[in-house]
Amino acid sequence: MIPNPDQLQAIAKLQHGDLAEIPFAVVLHALSIGERSVVLEIERKPMKKDIVLEKGVPVDCRSNLWHETLGRFMVSRSMLSEDDFQRCTNKSISLGLPFGETMILEGLISASELYKILQQNLAKKLLDGFTWRTGTFRVLADPPKVESPLKVKTPQLVVTGISKFALDDEVNAAVGPLVGRRLFVHPSPPYPLQEIYLTEQQRKLTRFLAGGKRIDELAAETTIPFDQIMRLLYSLAILGIVVPEDWLPADALLAAAAARPEPPEAPAPSPAMEPPVGVDPEKRQDEVLEAYLKYRKQDAFDLLGLQESATLEAIQEGFLRFSRRFAPWSFETPELATLREKAEDLFVAGGMAFGELCDVERRNALIQRRANLRAQREKTPEADRFAIKSDLLDSELQFKKGKALMNAGRYREALMQLQFAYDCDPQNSTYRAELAYCRFLEMPTAEAKNSLAELKETMRIDPKSGLAVFYSGEIHGELGEIDEAEEHLQRAIRMMSPDRRPIEALKALQARKSKKRSFLGR
Repeated sequence: MIPNPDQLQAIAKLQHGDLAEIPFAVVLHALSIGERSVVLEIERKPMKKDIVLEKGVPVDCRSNLWHETLGRFMVSRSMLSEDDFQRCTNKSISLGLPFGETMILEGLISASELYKILQQNLAKKLLDGFTWRTGTFRVLADPPKVESPLKVKTPQLVVTGISKFALDDEVNAAVGPLVGRRLFVHPSPPYPLQEIYLTEQQRKLTRFLAGGKRIDELAAETTIPFDQIMRLLYSLAILGIVVPEDWLPADALLAAAAARPEPPEAPAPSPAMEPPVGVDPEKRQDEVLEAYLKYRKQDAFDLLGLQESATLEAIQEGFLRFSRRFAPWSFETPELATLREKAEDLFVAGGMAFGELCDVERRNALIQRRANLRAQREKTPEADRFAIKSDLLDSELQFKKGKALMNAGRYREALMQLQFAYDCDPQNSTYRAELAYCRFLEMPTAEAKNSLAELKETMRIDPKSGLAVFYSGEIHGELGEIDEAEEHLQRAIRMMSPDRRPIEALKALQARKSKKRSFLGR
């Protein structure tokens, strides 16, 4: 669905609903423009995710999926070895430190690298929602305190999620009502278009829309593939950035129609600024990001690095020291400019901490809270404090069971395990490829077409999936489509090296081809 403004207001007020009726992207957008601070709970049993929004911005996502924990995410991306994962897990438990801080302590990662990985992990967890065709959602007030400073921009999330994961049928059904109508880039959209990262082709499309175009005109006047046009229009229409002309008031329509599809002028280059003498930009970035990753979980004393017994003079010195480290105006050089927003957050937090510690009543209340927490920790047995308590769903374990059953020729049993693994981790191209091929092995005649379609979609989402290319070649070969099989297997050889399976499959295919020619030549 592509909701109009009235529908969006109504959706933003819902307390619960069905994702089959109101897609995840629409719910997320409605809460975003409503600037709601809530928990968006989505559930598709047995999977569940709690997405925390602050003023409409996703800042955290808590799920019951094992592979979405930071350590397992890094292992799956080959960012961390299994041995290092186990060592850091044990040390994290024994020291009572977050896993990320333990990796920094072990010298396995810098604060800058950790920040980027945490952002990637959060984005991946959120993007899963775009693959859910069924399920329910609930909107809960009073979100928990979030200690992480991460943020993911909703418009970018919607464009990426729909571009990658929306089904063709869903896109066509949603955009279908717009066919034949002139579409415009809204002159006052809910989100500035320039803040969304788009490819050059996508930017080109938005420039064509500036003065109003029909979908058939876009297809005829651009070289952009039609399915990409439809996906981008769907995402931008959901976000209220692209709208049909009858949704615009007369004055806005005149302003939009007067626009010209000219490429935006390149901004004038700003004068180059050198970093202050003696400042190492890389070290400075690590210093800022290490502080930034911690600041929301620290109280005023910890943030300013002070003891509870600190005098007013010591508090002032601590604040001035903190302020000099993170003064936003010291991040004006090109090498440091990306840190300015984070420095601003730290600077404001430092000012609030200073205000709290300068107020005698508030400082005493904080000291009492700290004493209560210490007493509570002392009452908790060490075994309970550091025990691992987990009921997370382990997709990796289910996948390994399914793969073992598949290798043993027990395809029907394998399908149940592989389906579960894929449902838990729908962005995993390996799971999807193995599931599609297992379906073919179980029912070659009935499932060949569907399996090839699944593998093709896997390759669209993940062009690096050599396994999907290889299995496509195998199925084409079994169907007697020799040319298609050879093309896929040759591609798979290049993509999967040093794996010899595509090489052996191509040899077997060519042997069959040669044998067939000999038979026909008799």
